[in-house]
Amino acid sequence: MSAPFSFTASRAARLMLVASLPVLISSVAVADEEGEEHFDIGVWNDSGVLRTGGWDHDTETLEVADLRVYEAHFGEDPGFPFAIDEPGIGGAAADVGLPIGATLSLNLNSGLRIWNGNGFDDDFATTMFIDYGPASIDSQTGGSIDFLIADDYDLHPIYSIDPSSIAGSYLLEFNVSMDGYASSESFWIAFNLGLDDEEFETSVEWVEGNLVPAPGALALLAMAGFGSRRRRNA
Repeated sequence: MSAPFSFTASRAARLMLVASLPVLISSVAVADEEGEEHFDIGVWNDSGVLRTGGWDHDTETLEVADLRVYEAHFGEDPGFPFAIDEPGIGGAAADVGLPIGATLSLNLNSGLRIWNGNGFDDDFATTMFIDYGPASIDSQTGGSIDFLIADDYDLHPIYSIDPSSIAGSYLLEFNVSMDGYASSESFWIAFNLGLDDEEFETSVEWVEGNLVPAPGALALLAMAGFGSRRRRNA
């Protein structure tokens, strides 16, 4: 059951974090330098239905067609321990079947939840924020953020958490929508705030096993055209 929204956000904490956003260093470089596997949210058109997969920065391809759980780790940049710009939304319009110039909406579908060792509980004491340019939503009130689909796009909203939050694995549920297409199924982002890596991975596995339906035939990419490299503008 998705957690309902309530309104108890700490405005002072949010203002402090947002003030630091213009100088936030992308964690993409950190992940790539460490050789870790990283996927952005790769949205693609499946005969008029939006699907989410894994877009790979290094290969510039949609490596996984059906992906519905993503990971993020606060603290990868020590200068910004409570903010991160991963996962992004990446792709190439021609490769994923989306129209250039269309508006893609990222919709927050549930309030924040925290890992209890055996599942996730609603967390009304903590607030997470998602900012992209002037647009902002939070886990207390919900909402949507719009992105413009370009020929070659790599979009990174800023996810931030109240600095007074306790260590843990935090979970948010989203979907994406676009005019003229059926909305995607729900997907989840698990955020690690100072939790032991093994325990965090246990929480991610719980999401995969309990919230995500069994994978279908599209679990691994096997569709022509999606393996081509993303075009770069000169």
